[in-house]
Amino acid sequence: MGSSLVRCLRIGSAVGALVLCVIASLDAQIVGPSTGGAAALAQSLRMVGHTKRLLMVAAHPDDEDTELLTYLVRHEGAETAYLSLSRGEGGQNLIGLELGEALGLIRSEELLGARNLDGARQYFTRSFDFGFSKSIEEAARFWPRDSVLKDVVRIIRRFRPQVMVAIFSGTPRDGHGQHQMAGWVAAEAFTAAGDPNRFPELARDEGLEPWTPKKLYRSARFDATGASTSLEGGELDPDIGQSYRQIAMRGRSLHRSQDMGMLQEIGPSTIRLALLDDRTGKGGDLFAGVDTSAAPLDGRTIESRDQLLRQSEASAIGANLVVDAIADAGKLVAGGKVRLRLSVWNAGHEPVHGRVALRAPLGWQSSSSCLDQDRTIAAGAVEHCAVDLTVAADAPSTTPYFLARPRIGALYQWIGPPENWGEPFDPPLAQASFTLTIARAAPIALSREVFWRYRDQASGEVRRPLVVVPRVDVKLDPGVKVWPTSVSQPQKFTVTLQHAGRDTTHGSVQLELPAGWPTVTPRPFELSRPDERESVTFDVTAPKGLAAGHYTIRAVAKDASGQRYEQGVVSVDYPHIRPRGYVIAATSRVNAAPVSFPAGRRIGYVRGAADRVPEALANLGLPVELLDATALERAELARYDVIVIGSRAYETDPALLENNTRLLEYARQGGHLVVQYQQQPFFAGNYAPAPLTVAPQHDRVTDETAAVTLLRPSDPVVLGPNKIASGDWDGWIQERGLYFAHTWDKAYTPSLEMADPNSPPLQGGLL
Repeated sequence: MGSSLVRCLRIGSAVGALVLCVIASLDAQIVGPSTGGAAALAQSLRMVGHTKRLLMVAAHPDDEDTELLTYLVRHEGAETAYLSLSRGEGGQNLIGLELGEALGLIRSEELLGARNLDGARQYFTRSFDFGFSKSIEEAARFWPRDSVLKDVVRIIRRFRPQVMVAIFSGTPRDGHGQHQMAGWVAAEAFTAAGDPNRFPELARDEGLEPWTPKKLYRSARFDATGASTSLEGGELDPDIGQSYRQIAMRGRSLHRSQDMGMLQEIGPSTIRLALLDDRTGKGGDLFAGVDTSAAPLDGRTIESRDQLLRQSEASAIGANLVVDAIADAGKLVAGGKVRLRLSVWNAGHEPVHGRVALRAPLGWQSSSSCLDQDRTIAAGAVEHCAVDLTVAADAPSTTPYFLARPRIGALYQWIGPPENWGEPFDPPLAQASFTLTIARAAPIALSREVFWRYRDQASGEVRRPLVVVPRVDVKLDPGVKVWPTSVSQPQKFTVTLQHAGRDTTHGSVQLELPAGWPTVTPRPFELSRPDERESVTFDVTAPKGLAAGHYTIRAVAKDASGQRYEQGVVSVDYPHIRPRGYVIAATSRVNAAPVSFPAGRRIGYVRGAADRVPEALANLGLPVELLDATALERAELARYDVIVIGSRAYETDPALLENNTRLLEYARQGGHLVVQYQQQPFFAGNYAPAPLTVAPQHDRVTDETAAVTLLRPSDPVVLGPNKIASGDWDGWIQERGLYFAHTWDKAYTPSLEMADPNSPPLQGGLL
């Protein structure tokens, strides 16, 4: 296990100086009980005796200056935070199939992993990443300026930074319109946050009084113009044994979903900043002219609470007190029970007087003889407290507060307590609080999230957060179905049920079909064990004369008491992040259209990044075979009528690079090879059959409503088997396209032309 940092919050009255300490591993994993050790103690001492607070603002996960954050926390001992306007939902995924909201969960957790390494906090606004935009005006169509500004002002008033750093300038030189928006809103919020006439509801409804930061800087990482402050990120952190830059690059490399792996270079590394606004008039270093003296220890301000935390934090680590909270199950159901074990290990040399408490959601009930009872733990002893926790009968399934309601455009609707708004996620479901006192010293309060712990035969101890899930999880496949209006034969829909209860649940499962569709017979089910699964396949027939349009099919399971279950949990789980999930309705969107397909064609497919096209083709009844490394190397490729290369597959599939010559020879011998969207490695590696280049700034059309012109209307590629017409481009999201070929050999023929408003037309989207 690597070194750790300790993240603490103060609870209770100012008199007792109670401290809540949470250990954050530098390995960004959920680890077993620990004090944090010498590294955590040293970091606590760095942050005692002064008050320094800095907020960084940018648009996306990966925009932050991780090196600056690491330097500020681990060298300056500053309370530092990164505010990302979005969670990166509009990006691409190099490690899995998740896109949209699920990708946002991955990238939020990747940010938290990086923050565990650099020691900063993480915040977000309501903005959903809708994809690339070329201007701030285009971005503002999706992210209303006043809404984004209010969210940034909210965080400034809550976090109360003396210094702000904008990563972007707010001008066209930032490129991406969302970057421009981030630069603009940072400067605007620097002024608005201290104005009581701006967003007075934040004070009235959320208790967030105006706050005026003293200095505003811009990162000179991309543009060194006007750089006025330099910091040395290459300095060695003696507690970690690496430089601040090395630690930062470890955190940067946790952005695994988006091609951010970095080398940990040793030696000097300069961090440059440009001063934009200075209310102190002192200029110079970051905190020059800023009152950084420790706040009065009265517990009335966030600065004072942090000082109380830090001064007691060192005592908590030095006392060698280890606490833990585990459960005998991780998936909880409404009305169910779980057994907890809350433990204190006094690894010190003096007796400790302690009291254990449990915090759980409203309506949950705990039963124990040892909660809220004083006891003495002898030196070297371990004390356990057993608690039976009953989940509220109406407890909702665990879903992040920003996903509980449908978005309004590209803005999330937040629910729950306002103090959680802008935080990465909701607080843990259950937390154990340990108030411990040694001799006559001030009490120390340690808090631990309750985890489900189990032993993996290969990995050892594994910890998972507690979540509430449906007693019967219901999923319907396919989630999206293209239904040719000429098809009369039944189409298959599969309902998968997964059980979370510890007792038996039985009932029936059925499909609720659109009005006028022939009904299907419900099917019985019985589930008797946790995690038991059962799948049921239904044959669905459309009504005669099916009209083109959109239809919804819903799967519903009903138990013996009539309780309906019609949701399933989408889980996001990778080794480098904390697992997350959210519930979605068990529905299928049926898109009926007059389409047809050639019969008997054999399709070979190389899957790309976050690529579900093979499943979509199979759902249409087309014969698709996935080509793995062995097939690419040895299979008789001539047996395929067409081979399709998935998006960005040249970045994710090494076997494709190794066997590209075989694919080109297949094409030269008359085979049809279709290569979908690729990025720089494809062009730079000369994997195409004839020369292609891509522009340094990546030619793209971001207006999803841009007109598309067919350059060769009589070309077979647009005539059959389904003729492409202007209406076929309706309903696209995010962009028309990106990474268009910029120049190409005369062997290629362009088929399409399109353009953004006030931009030259591009023909490199389809060759």
